[in-house]
Amino acid sequence: MSVGDVFLLVVRWLHLVSAAAWVGGSLFYLLVLRPALRRSPEPSGWLNAAAASEFRALVDTSILVLLTTGIILTLNRLTPGVVGTPYVLTLGVKIALSVWMFILALGRRRRTALLDAYRQAPEPTTSRLQGLVRAVSGYNTIVILGIVVFLLSDLLKVLFEIALS
Repeated sequence: MSVGDVFLLVVRWLHLVSAAAWVGGSLFYLLVLRPALRRSPEPSGWLNAAAASEFRALVDTSILVLLTTGIILTLNRLTPGVVGTPYVLTLGVKIALSVWMFILALGRRRRTALLDAYRQAPEPTTSRLQGLVRAVSGYNTIVILGIVVFLLSDLLKVLFEIALS
């Protein structure tokens, strides 16, 4: 194994760990922590705020690592000229969805700060359509996009292996 191979191995590992930490942490928040806090008999706003603050640091670090390692991995795969159009299109979709996730994460942070400043609770859901829209918006969208990006990553690996053969 050459030094370049070890470098790319570390870059791929950092990329995967960052993505897994962000998406996995988001799933934990949505499926475990948030429901537990809602069912808690005691007011748990301080716990939610503390968890959000800690997770925010993880997300910020993940975004920085994902951007840096993503650029390196993209250049590594595209420069030899081995991959075809399906790979490039899939990579473009993955990048677009990832950028959308980054924008949503940063925008959510501003929205949360604004709501905290005015102490307004979100309006209760009154219809099934509003419930569906709420279910696939906000933080849920970030999780859904993260899962789709993981799927696209696996597809990219398969497409790359096909291009090599």
